[in-house]
Amino acid sequence: MLTETPLITETTTLVANLETRYLSGGPEDGMPVVFLHDGAWGGSSDVTWGQILPEAAAKFRVIAPDLLGYGGSAKSIRVDVSPFAFRIRHLFSLLDRLGIREPVHVVGNSFGGSVGLRALSDPAYRDRIASVTTINGTGGPWKAPDMAKLGEFDGTRESLAAIVDLLCDASDQQQSHLDARFGWATKPGHFASMRAPHQQVPEALRVERPADPFPAPLQGVQTPALLIECTGDTLLETGWAENLQAVLPNSQAEILPYKHCPNITHPQETWAIVGEFLASTIEGGK
Repeated sequence: MLTETPLITETTTLVANLETRYLSGGPEDGMPVVFLHDGAWGGSSDVTWGQILPEAAAKFRVIAPDLLGYGGSAKSIRVDVSPFAFRIRHLFSLLDRLGIREPVHVVGNSFGGSVGLRALSDPAYRDRIASVTTINGTGGPWKAPDMAKLGEFDGTRESLAAIVDLLCDASDQQQSHLDARFGWATKPGHFASMRAPHQQVPEALRVERPADPFPAPLQGVQTPALLIECTGDTLLETGWAENLQAVLPNSQAEILPYKHCPNITHPQETWAIVGEFLASTIEGGK
């Protein structure tokens, strides 16, 4: 759900021959900030960032894409690589298409925050990132048992409502948020693209995948990072931000008393923290 404003426009373009929907706004010569949405059923740029983008666009050039498989972007995914790798490449291909070659500030919630951290861990993209803010996105590790409940979507509004309860604190906007998320969750191809990576293969085709070294590739990376952890979040283990601080020397943590998506339920408070971090990072980089 996007707060109505002339500051934000919706565009669909082709990137690598794949339909790619994104929201954008703010001054063309502003510092580019990329917002990456959560990875729950029905995630999209407007569902995750609709109330924050207009605020951010008052100062920054904002770009908020729908990741592949989500929202209005192509329901095209890769099952032979990690769920991060092909989306990171597609993201930077979109930025190339928009003529944005300078380092960008990445702000992500949940899976979107993990995408930002994974991009930062890859030397191929590290120089194109000015900072990473992750709101309850760990890069993959430190999941709590409730995380498994996010997969329990059966196509009904009732099951998605239970998932939204895990993601969001109660608010006056909860029903409109559910409406928007359910609209994207029921788009053709979204269910299949979400389920495909978890499809079981015959025993004869199973192979041992190499161990995931993350977060070791972040060790010593000096890029500024803001880690927002929430004490009401039952999807992640307590202390994940402190764990990441141990490998990211130029990181800082903020603790909020909310569930997994404070950017949805407490957008002004969340943006105040993120905006202050971005301002200090930009000022410190001059």
